[in-house]
Amino acid sequence: MDEIINYRALPQGEKDKILNQLFGIGFHPAWGGVKEMKQEMEKSVDGRLPQYAFVRRGGELIGYLFLIAQAEKTSRVFPWWAVDNADELPLATDIRLLEYGVALCEKAGCFVLAERLKAQIENHKKGIGRRPEALCR
Repeated sequence: MDEIINYRALPQGEKDKILNQLFGIGFHPAWGGVKEMKQEMEKSVDGRLPQYAFVRRGGELIGYLFLIAQAEKTSRVFPWWAVDNADELPLATDIRLLEYGVALCEKAGCFVLAERLKAQIENHKKGIGRRPEALCR
């Protein structure tokens, strides 16, 4: 089963490894590189946004969900409300990742973002906005 893990739960060496793997699955920050991403991600604390989640299969990175904020452009590195590649994952993993994000948003009091993720889940269940299952990671 695919593993969903919060950035904060990763040991230091794993953090560096996973950030370097992001480029291999097609993620690039809006500004900067690994050093700048790490600086932003280190600001994450329990119960507030931003939150950063990763999906691993057999220890290899296959997915991500970055929940930044409900206000745009809070960071040069991550100038979005949220960004993910859930649409590239098998549907069961896609839904689990987005539900994980909904829970994080609700815990942080970011209900508008939680509702956006819920709408994304419903669309993905209908096959809207996602890859066909045969083309997923």
